[in-house]
Amino acid sequence: MNRIKISALLCLLCVSAPSWALKSDTKQPINIDSDSQEIDVQNNIATFTGNVKLRQGTIDIRANKVVVTRPNSKSKEQTIVAYGNPATFHQIMDDGKPIDGEALKMRYETKTEFLKMTDKAVLNQDGSEIKGNVITYKIDEQRLMAKSGDNERVTTVIQPNQLNNNKK
Repeated sequence: MNRIKISALLCLLCVSAPSWALKSDTKQPINIDSDSQEIDVQNNIATFTGNVKLRQGTIDIRANKVVVTRPNSKSKEQTIVAYGNPATFHQIMDDGKPIDGEALKMRYETKTEFLKMTDKAVLNQDGSEIKGNVITYKIDEQRLMAKSGDNERVTTVIQPNQLNNNKK
C-alpha cells in the first residue's frame, strides 16, 4: 500500500512540472509567422495557415494552422487553437529545463490559463512522458488531467533520475 502512495506522489510531481514555466512568457508579445493569414475583423478572428510558428517568450508552437479569437477588439483575452499532424510546443521552465508537447489539436484560453491537448496528446519533460487522448492543464491551479480514448489507456513513464532528484 505504501508503494502505491509513493508511486502516486511521484506521478503528481512529474505531471506538475508545467507549473514551473517561465512566468515572464505570458507578459511577452505573441509573434506569428505563417505562409498565409486571413483576418475576419468583424468577428475578431485571425487564421494563420501553412508552416505556422508562434512564439511568446520561450513558448514555441509549430502547427499547420492556428486560429486566434478575441471576444471583442478591445479584449486582452484570447483563445488560441493550433492544428497539426501533430502540432507541437516547446517551453523553458524556471529551472531551465524544457518541456515539450504534441497533439493533433491544442487549445489555450489566455483568460482562464487553460490548455487542452486532444488526439494523440503527449507531454515530455526530462525524459519522462505522459500520453493520452486528452491532456488538460489548468495552469493557475497547477492541475493536470490525462484521459484515454476508446480501447486506449493513459501511459506515464517516469525516468529514474527524476525519482532520485525528488528524494532530496
